[in-house]
Amino acid sequence: MTIQKLPFLALTCFLGALASAQGSPPRCLNTLAYYNPTLRTGCFNATWFILRVPKTAVQSIVPSDYPLITPPESLFPNGFPADSHPVVVNCGYMNDIRQGPLQIQALMGAGINVPYVDRLRDGKTPFNYPCRTFIGGVNGKDISAVVPALVGSTQGNSILVASFSPNDGPYAALASSPNEFEAQVRQVILPNPISGPGIVPAAFDLDFTSASPAQYAEDTFRALINQPTILTNTKCQRNTYYFNQTFRESVMRTGDATLYGPARMGAVPAELDNRYVEQGGYSASSVMVGFNAEDCASAGANVDPNA
Repeated sequence: MTIQKLPFLALTCFLGALASAQGSPPRCLNTLAYYNPTLRTGCFNATWFILRVPKTAVQSIVPSDYPLITPPESLFPNGFPADSHPVVVNCGYMNDIRQGPLQIQALMGAGINVPYVDRLRDGKTPFNYPCRTFIGGVNGKDISAVVPALVGSTQGNSILVASFSPNDGPYAALASSPNEFEAQVRQVILPNPISGPGIVPAAFDLDFTSASPAQYAEDTFRALINQPTILTNTKCQRNTYYFNQTFRESVMRTGDATLYGPARMGAVPAELDNRYVEQGGYSASSVMVGFNAEDCASAGANVDPNA
């Protein structure tokens, strides 16, 4: 893959999932590039988990002038702990990323986001605050993510290069249990491909199975995923995920997410360091349309209700 100058790769946390048990790349087609030639588009087959995290811990990692908004009860009809706030963790495979004549065939990606953040301080318009965003190259070529990460970071997205397992698909089945899946993300601080792993602190692990019944509805995940992202440059950005493709293949999940903070030599804030057990998840293919950075009021007012 040849990486040219890629101003479109202000990539945030998103990405793919639903590979085969062998971890081969999923069938994930960019069906919206034709209709959006000037915007970033790509197919993302992803697994998202909603973690129940104490509100005090979540508020401590979000800027103090952005209060948290209580999610509507309609999204959590079975209830959500009153002293907790949702944190969304995702991991997977990004396919056919395009903008105009530029294209990257595939990248790995992952993220930790806090939804329902009151960026406008109006008490009602929700935004996603990106706690951590990671991208990596496929098939172990982590170095191929360095330029996209640097470019994205200059455009208001703080993106870190990471190593993924598996690195050729969004997750892999356990050899001992073919109906149980896992994915791992490690931040690459100092690679050492010659004699060892280098400095690669853990970010998070996912371990999950299919769920029946599901903890949350598909609409709940979509409502949290499609909130505009708060950037580091006073702007915001809409990355809109559409799940209406024939290859969506959505599956509800249940499982554990382990986040590693500094006390365990990890790459996430200490406030999130924990093993979150029996959390609700969602795997599906989506096609993303990424808009340019814009005024946050405009971003909040123009979220597509059909996403």
